[in-house]
Amino acid sequence: EDKKAEEKKEEEKPKAPELPPMGEEEMELLSMFLSQTSDLERKQQVERIIKYRLNPFEVLQLSPDCATAEELNMAYRKLSLVVHPDKCKHSRAEEAFEICKKSLAELQSEEKKGFYVDVMVSAKEEAVRELKKKRKREKEESSKNKKLRVSDVDKLRSTMLGGTLKRPSKDKKKEEDKGEEFGKAAADDEEPISQEDQDMIVKGTRDAAFRILLQLEKRRARAEKVFVENEKRSKVAMKEAKEKYLHEEKQDEEWNKDRTDRIDSWRDFQQHGKKLGIKKPKPAVTEKGVSVLPPTMGG
Repeated sequence: EDKKAEEKKEEEKPKAPELPPMGEEEMELLSMFLSQTSDLERKQQVERIIKYRLNPFEVLQLSPDCATAEELNMAYRKLSLVVHPDKCKHSRAEEAFEICKKSLAELQSEEKKGFYVDVMVSAKEEAVRELKKKRKREKEESSKNKKLRVSDVDKLRSTMLGGTLKRPSKDKKKEEDKGEEFGKAAADDEEPISQEDQDMIVKGTRDAAFRILLQLEKRRARAEKVFVENEKRSKVAMKEAKEKYLHEEKQDEEWNKDRTDRIDSWRDFQQHGKKLGIKKPKPAVTEKGVSVLPPTMGG
């Protein structure tokens, strides 16, 4: 069983992907890239790949909306050469190299790629929602602080001038500023996302995708564990049932054999017992004086 498990593991191990030959320009770019890659960068890449091993887009550092076949192949070539066990001294370089091969194979499969694209879309939506909540909290906090500052100014004016300047009522102010507020709201919606927000969305998407895939992996592992345990229990139950069946069958055979022997003995007695001078036993007398013969076989 251990041998079969090892063979199955070898079969599931990702094979070296078949990539189209590189042109001279690609070769020059790769050579330049590798010459500028330090040992520290190689080790950092190994650790990054192992951390995000569940997300092939993150492993190969590709965006789902621009991962063409050419970009995919180039990203794999760069990364696989950086973490190749022959070139990288990290103790887990081989593991990172295998993860790169697996990531490429998964993104070359349309079905698997579609699954990871869906995960990334959900992760980005979650990141955008969280960013909007954060910005809303910041605006509310800023507005609250502004109101406090206005209140402080009113108090200062009252102290210095002996009274307060009446401000427009809230309802009147709302009416006057309605158009202005509407335009401001529209402008806020159409306001381009800043570089800071874009960076936060990228990081939030990465973290959300990591969390989603980790949860899915834990569920898969639990389901696999339950399946293996159920299969193991099923095998044990089948083994016990088989042993019970064989034991009962053996008992039946022994009982039938004894029964045959008893019948044969009785027949021999019937045929040869009188000739050998065997006498019937005397009647037994009970306390009441009733004579009865002891039971005989077949009688």
